[in-house]
Amino acid sequence: MKHGKINDNVGFRQVDGVTRQLTITEQLKRNKQFVGINDIKHPMLGIIPVDRARLDELLKYEEGHLIRFKKAMFDGNL
Repeated sequence: MKHGKINDNVGFRQVDGVTRQLTITEQLKRNKQFVGINDIKHPMLGIIPVDRARLDELLKYEEGHLIRFKKAMFDGNL
């Protein structure tokens, strides 16, 4: 991310010339290797910053539950 702009590829991955949208779980697993706050693309809420400390807790939930979460559940402000 440069100068406060959101990466165009957040939530997407290109394999063999085909671009597909990553699930929330795939994005969380990919972000485990990074430190700090990373963005994920939620299908209904848009771009959400997720703190590294919350990743392990969020990965305990199934994909269907993650989609129904409110934005505050991802940053731990409940």
